Amino acid sequence: MPGWCAALAGPCRFLFPFEIRKRYFYCTAFGLGRALQHMQQLHTAEAGGAPGAGHAVSGTRVQVRVSRKRILESAAKVMELYARSRAVLELEYFGEVGTGLGPTLEFYTLLCHELQRKDLAMLGEGEDAEAKGLRASASASASPDTMEVDGGCEYVNAPWGLFPRPLPPAARSSPAGLKAVERFRLLGRTLAKALQDNRLLDLPLSHVFYAAALGSPLDMWDIARIDPGLGATLAKLHSALVAYRAAGGSGTLLVDGVSVEDLCITFVLPGTPDYPLRPGGEELVVGSAEQLGEYIEAVVDATLGSGVAAQMAAFREGFNEVFSLSTLSLFHEDEIEVLLCGSGERWTMQVLAEAIKFDHGYTANSQPVRFLLEILSGLDASEQRAFLRFVTGCPRLPPGGLTALQPRLTVVRKHPSGGEGPSNNPTPVGSFQEAGLSLGAATAVCAADADLPSVMTCANYIKLPPYSSKAVMSARLMYAIREGQGSFDLS
Repeated sequence: MPGWCAALAGPCRFLFPFEIRKRYFYCTAFGLGRALQHMQQLHTAEAGGAPGAGHAVSGTRVQVRVSRKRILESAAKVMELYARSRAVLELEYFGEVGTGLGPTLEFYTLLCHELQRKDLAMLGEGEDAEAKGLRASASASASPDTMEVDGGCEYVNAPWGLFPRPLPPAARSSPAGLKAVERFRLLGRTLAKALQDNRLLDLPLSHVFYAAALGSPLDMWDIARIDPGLGATLAKLHSALVAYRAAGGSGTLLVDGVSVEDLCITFVLPGTPDYPLRPGGEELVVGSAEQLGEYIEAVVDATLGSGVAAQMAAFREGFNEVFSLSTLSLFHEDEIEVLLCGSGERWTMQVLAEAIKFDHGYTANSQPVRFLLEILSGLDASEQRAFLRFVTGCPRLPPGGLTALQPRLTVVRKHPSGGEGPSNNPTPVGSFQEAGLSLGAATAVCAADADLPSVMTCANYIKLPPYSSKAVMSARLMYAIREGQGSFDLS
């Protein structure tokens, strides 16, 4: 490829739309074989076919079996062994017969959730109690799903994006500190391999994280992007210091009319009592302009500099094992997030009708299809994520939303089994009662109402029985979503 392409695509990225830069990235970052495969997929998708149709370029694949109960440990070993490989990585689980895209996408989803566990002390929250209450709803779509079955772990709540938790100087050489750093190496390998294999991640990293990873200079004002409370506090202290110095630096340094010494600010990183900003900082109170300036600089360094330097270095090393992190300089921070995590959208009846294919017994005018579209258009953010994970293995959509999903989401008619079967156990009465049906009404529904919908995650394929009503369909669908996760029992 001519040298001017690279010379323009990065430094002059504003000249080219995101889609053009994305194509350039996938055609240059991973070698000739991946480039040919990507172009074949684009050609097939633009021609209206499904990926893999025609004479698609077939890449080497490596299949690895992991333990569902030990995702974090399994992922560390898998990425250590196979992240550098040019082969496409596919995962499956011990004791389960499912293979292919669905189990692989769920592996990445489960790993992303594991990395967000609070007990790992890997990522910071940057939230006080009041802020958590005010923004709980804002973070619902970015947190591990409450309807999922990932166990009873507590997860980091970071509505403005995940960022490394600063590592105190005394902890950097400890076993716990070294383990935390190694997890960032795993994170780097995982992000790079996911990009290489075109897998979506359920990991809402902060835009500041991407900037730091690419070596962009950060300053005090960037803290507000990961922790608005701390950012506002530092901005207020900085403004008071600037005003004090501008007035000649005489008299008492006031912050909101209060002496800085009376604020009892100690040289400890806010929110991290085990992180002294200088030796003996726990006992040293900020009492002068010089000390306040030193305090502000120390907080910024601990939050964005030396406190996260080891973690970011390990992340870069892990990422660069797969391909060069510098190639992401083609994109703005928000665009990197779209590449890694896909994009969200509000599902309207029109969007759903245009994005979903109806086949094998259903048309766009079928009554069960109308029921389904009405149900899906009414899902909230967490229910939408749970539905996507049920159908595709991943709770997120690719860039472009539902219409960009490949293979295209397809709904077909599932013929009634006529009763209970191996995969159609009796429905708990509660699932019908949730839909507002009485016990008598539940027993009078048609034969199809005894069946559950089923999916093929590798093909984004839903087999939907022709339920007698929207209420029954909603009850059966939500029951299947809740109970149908955490295992791939069909090949």
